[in-house]
Amino acid sequence: MFNLTFAMEAMSIRHLKTFLIVARHGTFAAAAREIGLTQAAVSIQMRALEDEIKTKLFDRSRRAVVLNAAGRGLVGRAEEIISLYDDMAATAGGDPLGGTLNLGAIPPTFASLLPDALLHLKKTHPRIDVRVVNGVSSELTMKVEHGELDAALVAEPPSRLPANLVWHPILKEPLILFTPARENVTGLRQVLAERPYIRINRLSWTGRQVDGTLRKHGIKVNDVMELDSLETIREMVGRGFGVSILPLHESRWSDDPRVKAWPLVQPTVYRTVGLVERRTEGRARLVAALKACLLNHTNKKTARAPARTLALSS
Repeated sequence: MFNLTFAMEAMSIRHLKTFLIVARHGTFAAAAREIGLTQAAVSIQMRALEDEIKTKLFDRSRRAVVLNAAGRGLVGRAEEIISLYDDMAATAGGDPLGGTLNLGAIPPTFASLLPDALLHLKKTHPRIDVRVVNGVSSELTMKVEHGELDAALVAEPPSRLPANLVWHPILKEPLILFTPARENVTGLRQVLAERPYIRINRLSWTGRQVDGTLRKHGIKVNDVMELDSLETIREMVGRGFGVSILPLHESRWSDDPRVKAWPLVQPTVYRTVGLVERRTEGRARLVAALKACLLNHTNKKTARAPARTLALSS
């Protein structure tokens, strides 16, 4: 493994940033498209970086140029150096935090949790720029693990995360039975047996949790659809296509007059949304600032709980 003891001023920050973009995308061509250079220019920068640290970072023996062991080992150190550099630049401007945070988020967080938190983050730390992409929890978590994202808002993992990842709980959302507003419900098992059921994708982490809850309590459903998006499912329920069980924060139980919410109790089951990041992430201070804004926004939410509930165990 190489010895990264050279002085920081001898290193081109631009080359390091390009290196991380190459590591994130996996090819010189994709990195070149992101930063607006030619593929040849990216290749020249990477050759210059290798010459500067006197270490080969890429395996060029194949058709595709890929990171070798030394290159993979440099990723975490490069993130730390760039983070320090960005912090110095931010401090000179009067703000102790600055830089770019690449964030992933599952779609439901865009409805209420994420926008206000990002506005708060921008107000308190104007030198932090956030780039957001959406996706499913498993996909976003993998991108964090591989360094393509700095952090991601995802559902609670159903199994142990890789050792280099850590997950911070942010928001708890109870499971709710959603029915068309006109639906007359006398019991959970009765409505699920009689009405068409719109299921969240069973391969998703949330879908696995809902499906596991139904199996645990011996509840059968009449499947007619299996969809990926929670918002799409609520829309289908509102249009009268069936009923569904989904997680939703109490503050949003009554935000659609076409849909009636029936919180499931005895026991209450929660889907937890949290922030996943790498343990050695060079953007740890930026992620911590975002986490503080997310928790601040979560604590301000007020519940509008309906009186009607349905028992899972009955």
